[in-house]
Amino acid sequence: MSLIALALNQPELRVMDFLFPWNVVIGFLGFISAWLVVALMESTGLVRHVWHLPLFFLGLFVLFSSLIGIAFSP
Repeated sequence: MSLIALALNQPELRVMDFLFPWNVVIGFLGFISAWLVVALMESTGLVRHVWHLPLFFLGLFVLFSSLIGIAFSP
C-alpha cells in the first residue's frame, strides 16, 4: 500500500520514460466518466430532458474531473 501512496504523491505519473501530468490523467478520467453517463442517458431515453446536450456534457466533464481531482490529488 505504501508503494501506491508513494506513486500517487508525485506531481507526474511515470509511464516508462514519459511523464504524464496529473491534469491529463484526471481530465481523461473525467471525460470517460462523463461520456459513460451520457451514453447511459441516451440508452435509457433521459437525454430528451436535457436542453443542450453538449453543454450538459461539458458540465459533467468539469464536475467529474473536479471530484476525481479532489479525491486523488497528489
